[in-house]
Amino acid sequence: MVFLELVLGGVIGAAAGSVIHATSTRLPAGFGALGAPCCPACGIALDRAALLPGWSRPCPDCGSADSTRRRATELAAAVLTILAFVGHGLSLAGLAVAAFSLLLLLILRIDWQHHLIFTATIAPGLVLALGAAALRSPSALLAATLGSVLAAVIFGVFFLLGLLIYHRHALGIGDILLAALIGAMTGLGHVLAALFLGMLLAAAGGILLVMLGRRARNDYIPYGAFLCVGAMLVLIWR
Repeated sequence: MVFLELVLGGVIGAAAGSVIHATSTRLPAGFGALGAPCCPACGIALDRAALLPGWSRPCPDCGSADSTRRRATELAAAVLTILAFVGHGLSLAGLAVAAFSLLLLLILRIDWQHHLIFTATIAPGLVLALGAAALRSPSALLAATLGSVLAAVIFGVFFLLGLLIYHRHALGIGDILLAALIGAMTGLGHVLAALFLGMLLAAAGGILLVMLGRRARNDYIPYGAFLCVGAMLVLIWR
């Protein structure tokens, strides 16, 4: 069974990683979420064959490529899917954890590269998370709903405190929506652990980026990306 989980996780994850790469290039370029990836340099949509995992041809228009990010995304998606299947089995729970983790990977990729969180990624995720909870039980749906509300309230308070203390947006509205999504995915019992871990990773990651010279002290830190990592870890190992 473990062998089957490894194979299915790797194949499904790699295919999903290709779609995640495509969507992460399409949304910032102003295209719809689904379709062939866009060239990172000139922005044109590539051939649909570029959706195949492992695609490595350069853009036919400008000759540029985005192979490193694509390979990293496909690998990360495969690893996440394998961990979800091995940890939770080929079950509704395993499929839900895999789907949640892959969606968080998409949000992470876009936020890290473009500093954006799109409603087009949050809204379907909320529907998916609440729908999966409803399939489990009414109590699971209640826990997912309360977790989402609690997370949104916590980050809403952080948002207001940032305005009062720093007189600028320390967090964005997208971070509040992402917190709500994480709350719906993890449920009331695990939402605080997911948010705390994400904030801890953000603090450590921000310090590391400054020390490495990749960011200045007042530069933007992809906070949402670290929240996504914290949520993935809680989802997979809870």
